[in-house]
Amino acid sequence: MAAPHSGHSHNDDDEGLHTGHTHRHEPEPGAKRLVRCPVMPDNLVNVEAAEAKGLFRDYEDRRYWFCCADCPPLWDEAPARYANAAAARSQLQ
Repeated sequence: MAAPHSGHSHNDDDEGLHTGHTHRHEPEPGAKRLVRCPVMPDNLVNVEAAEAKGLFRDYEDRRYWFCCADCPPLWDEAPARYANAAAARSQLQ
């Protein structure tokens, strides 16, 4: 089992998803570009706000934006896991 994070834990069977989170992040009204957080895919991310806050990572020639400051450290532990899960979700859409 992974280390606790914000009052919850992550199992090895999370399959690239940050499923144990107990709160949602809503983007600011008037956001021009919204994407899904690769760590917490139920949360939409305002790209402009995430850029301004440094809540992004570049991985294999692609940029990923995060909904909160808790997500980048989780991404950093397993970027391929989260990137692969994000790619699989995008193919389903």
